[in-house]
Amino acid sequence: MARFDISGSVSRQTGLESRMRDDSIRRELDQTVAAPPPQQQQVPSIEPMSEYARPVTTPQEQGQLPLPMQTVDWEARKDAQGYPMVYKLPSGDMGGKYEVAGINDRYHPEAFQVISALPAQERAKAAAEYIQGYTSPLVEKLPQALQPFTQDLAFNRGLGGATKYIQQGLNALGQKVAVDGGFGPKTLAAINQVEPRSLMREASKAQLDDEYRRASENPERKKFIAGLESRIRNRLAIFGGG
Repeated sequence: MARFDISGSVSRQTGLESRMRDDSIRRELDQTVAAPPPQQQQVPSIEPMSEYARPVTTPQEQGQLPLPMQTVDWEARKDAQGYPMVYKLPSGDMGGKYEVAGINDRYHPEAFQVISALPAQERAKAAAEYIQGYTSPLVEKLPQALQPFTQDLAFNRGLGGATKYIQQGLNALGQKVAVDGGFGPKTLAAINQVEPRSLMREASKAQLDDEYRRASENPERKKFIAGLESRIRNRLAIFGGG
């Protein structure tokens, strides 16, 4: 398996102010916090998008990119030169109106404004640095074997959401932990008692079950299921050994 670039610390310079990351985490954990009013900005070459989560290519086709560039590769919609585009989100998406490399204008407004204004060829690196910083409060608490998998999971479904899926996975493996989205010593102790690949499989199943439940409750989400299934299964195949 490829080596992954996940050695940076929380204090590592990410290229974007830590305040942006902290504000984004706060919005993700507290759904009652309204996103700030939109600012006047120049949004370059916005492309309409018919699906939020397109089916990604198989691991054999795409190879294994160093983290967090793998997440950027999955998230980004690319122009003819292969650079991340700014695109308009479809109806039913919960991420706001626009997005670039998975960084949307609802939960990550400051980062979106900065990255979308960059030259197209600079967006992937900036997005990767932001994702690294955003996910590090959770990822850096985990054993090495779980870090690549959890980094992508946490950016895909937020820090609290990723923690809940891991906690559900732990319970499925016989560990008794509260499924509350809070990462504390009991959750970490339980993680250290299970085999990492088994936990990644069970956490993936927990996310799939949750996505199916959400789609059954909200018909507008059904159009995203195929892409989400591919994302979850490819993540497991690459980072969890299938």
